Amino acid sequence: MKTYRSYKKVDPVYFSGEIFFPVGLLCAAALISYVLLYFIGLGFAVFFNAALAWCGYFYFYYYGRSRTGITLEFLTGVFLLTAFLLFADYGVYALVQYQKTTLFNGLYFSIWLTILLGTPIVYYTYYFGSHYYAKVRLANTYLKASFSVYHDREHLMYIDSIAFINSGKHLISDIEVENNIPFYSDQELAEMEISSKYYHLQQSAFSGLIHIPFDTDRFEISWYSIIEDQYYKINIPFPFNKLKLEEEKYPLNESKNIRGQKIKRTYLHIYLNGGFKLYNDDTVLLDFSTNKPTEISEEEKNEKIITHQLSHKYYNSKEHFSQLIESIRKSNNIQERYELKDKSVVWNLEFSGLDENHYLEITDTNFRNYKIEKAAAEISPRYLPKKITFVYRGSYLFPWLKLHINTQKLNQFIEQVLPDDFENRVLFSLDFKDSNPKDLVFTISSNAKKVLFEDWEIEIDEYRKKEMDEELLEKRMDNTKRTLLKEGWDFVFAKNYKAAQKNCEALQVIDPQYASAYFLEARILWYTKGFEIWYSKRDYFIAKTEHEPPVNALIYNNYGCILDRELRYEESLPYFEKAIEINPKEPIFVCNLGEMYYKLKDPAKALKEARKAKMMGYESDMLSEILANKGVIDLINH
Repeated sequence: MKTYRSYKKVDPVYFSGEIFFPVGLLCAAALISYVLLYFIGLGFAVFFNAALAWCGYFYFYYYGRSRTGITLEFLTGVFLLTAFLLFADYGVYALVQYQKTTLFNGLYFSIWLTILLGTPIVYYTYYFGSHYYAKVRLANTYLKASFSVYHDREHLMYIDSIAFINSGKHLISDIEVENNIPFYSDQELAEMEISSKYYHLQQSAFSGLIHIPFDTDRFEISWYSIIEDQYYKINIPFPFNKLKLEEEKYPLNESKNIRGQKIKRTYLHIYLNGGFKLYNDDTVLLDFSTNKPTEISEEEKNEKIITHQLSHKYYNSKEHFSQLIESIRKSNNIQERYELKDKSVVWNLEFSGLDENHYLEITDTNFRNYKIEKAAAEISPRYLPKKITFVYRGSYLFPWLKLHINTQKLNQFIEQVLPDDFENRVLFSLDFKDSNPKDLVFTISSNAKKVLFEDWEIEIDEYRKKEMDEELLEKRMDNTKRTLLKEGWDFVFAKNYKAAQKNCEALQVIDPQYASAYFLEARILWYTKGFEIWYSKRDYFIAKTEHEPPVNALIYNNYGCILDRELRYEESLPYFEKAIEINPKEPIFVCNLGEMYYKLKDPAKALKEARKAKMMGYESDMLSEILANKGVIDLINH
């Protein structure tokens, strides 16, 4: 594949501010040349530029070199740099000539200015243009794909190459498998944290973004199966027409021509006997249960075994590694798990003991991922669950708990304990006692039979769990406050003010900043102590609710309403106006203000506020009266 060309990333280009440093030096040199030309003469200016070129080039040419002898190459560089400086100084020379003789050669000056300014413009235009063209060319040549390679953890292998090939254009994908996935012993796994343990147990052989040539017509894969002691090299036609191409939408700051196209995440699973399956969410691209092995020398085999062995810790030694291979070959676990991946069972799952806003994300033995809602009742043949992630729907999604299941044990358990009911409905029940994830009870039931299953491990994301617990606590407190508040108002309406006051005090203990509790307290105070005491504490209640504008607006409106009952219409106006200022979207405040103007015999303002409340969708008898009377109060009926 040496003659094949793969995707090569184009590094981004930027207009660097570093260019201003040499430009600044050049301007400084030109300024000095101007002074020399004007006051001393041309000879001194030429000498200055030659000396500057000598010193500057000497520093850069001999920097880091042990020898500083004058060479022809050095002299050539000095000459070219001097010529460049003199050319750059032509502008100041022309300026001095004009100042002294009033003669100005416009043609020469125009040529000089065009070269001086045009050269960097042409350079950067070419620089950025070639970069853009290179990215467009790559986008038109390769498509993007998130690609993952998996094999059974015990199926020890050394992957030589995986390639998507366009044989006609000699293009190849950019997949580089490092073969550095360690195999940990049971003791090493037991010493790990649960998250690290399952990261290594479920780690892919390769995962990353790859670039596949358009019109790929061949797929090639080669690997040495250490467990089987067989080498496989497969080169087969690739069904490119099965791929469903999508426009890449990101990054947003790049044009569509550069973003190119992509396909859905693609998976490669490698099995025993040279079998493999290449697929994505849309379709199965290639699927072979077996392939013929290829002969390689013992020396090549040993080289791959040693490389693989070096990636381990406990199994780094030849003795331990040989024992591992022997035990894997005797266990038949790989074959069992392979057969299990395509085995489906009619099952459903329920869980209890957690907040109702949870749902489950299932990863099954066939590497499928899907959701199960708590209230789901769909019963259908499905592959056995391998990992269950509990996700809490809160202010955002909290995937805080993972249940890792030994699917071999689960399958054996079902077959051995429930042989008669295996084809019938199986229900997995997960019961979190006292909402504690560590007290999980996992049961399997079918018809009248029910058994306990314990071959699983829980992984908890403590950070997300803490966030979830805090949010749930806040949610429970909010529910408690709403319940106490509702009961308090019910007591008020029932004129049980003593009980209402107890609820009010309980609310203030739970949350001293709960503004609605102070609104309730204000009403209780008015009912029990009368107008004067209630009115004297208006500053207290306003201050206690000002951090919650909607409640603060209600407090102002409440004071306006009570003043209305006391026939103190003029005094009520600023309270209604303040309520509207705080919450201008509440139409009842506007109507109340209009009512005060109505009672104060100001028909224009009364009608204005009434119409405004009407436009806001408010309806009431008083509003209808104001509109019907056009803001003029009927004193006989009032």
